[in-house]
Amino acid sequence: MDAGFGLDRTLADSKTMSKVKALIQFSGYTAAELAPAAQGIHDQMAANAATFASPPVTMAALQALMDDFSTKLAAKASRATADLIAFNIARTELDGALSALGGYVNFVARGDPTIVGLSGFPSYSTARTPAPATPAAPADLRLLHGTLSGQFIARYRPDRSPSMNEVQTCTGDPNVEANWSHAGTFSGGKATVGGIAPGTTVWVRVRTCGNKGVMGAWSDPAKIVVV
Repeated sequence: MDAGFGLDRTLADSKTMSKVKALIQFSGYTAAELAPAAQGIHDQMAANAATFASPPVTMAALQALMDDFSTKLAAKASRATADLIAFNIARTELDGALSALGGYVNFVARGDPTIVGLSGFPSYSTARTPAPATPAAPADLRLLHGTLSGQFIARYRPDRSPSMNEVQTCTGDPNVEANWSHAGTFSGGKATVGGIAPGTTVWVRVRTCGNKGVMGAWSDPAKIVVV
């Protein structure tokens, strides 16, 4: 039993660790941002050399690339074509070294956030964001006559509070989806809908608006004869 528990724990930890990786693409960094980011990586990897024993780029070589990059960055202020070209070359070489080191860190860490953290590399999670939950259908839909002619009031109990809820109406066969039309979106558990010809039989249904555009299930429809 103990061995089995240990195995399950190891597998669970492995799944958790697989969600973290070192960044290997620095093209989004400005020139001013790249130098301190590279220096932090250099210092951390040098301090944890036992963990990162065989990097594809030595820390001495990385420091040389960083120094060259800083020199060429200062020189490009002249806007001379030769200085701009030299800076672009230095940036490409530093980016390439960081990319190679990031790939190496990911190989060593195998997703372990602790090891990635020791490298000094910016990291990100590969965990999938859970799909937004679908709100349950509002309950207890009741329809009442409004205070004005051609108006009705819908009352219902949403699954969540606060909430925004879409109301749809149908004056034909409620079993035909195309017969339903949007009547409005209302906050809370009450909706007032007007502008309906008196004597019209109206079917009504409600659903709750969820996160990130996920719409909830429809309530059971109810009907009323508008006066």
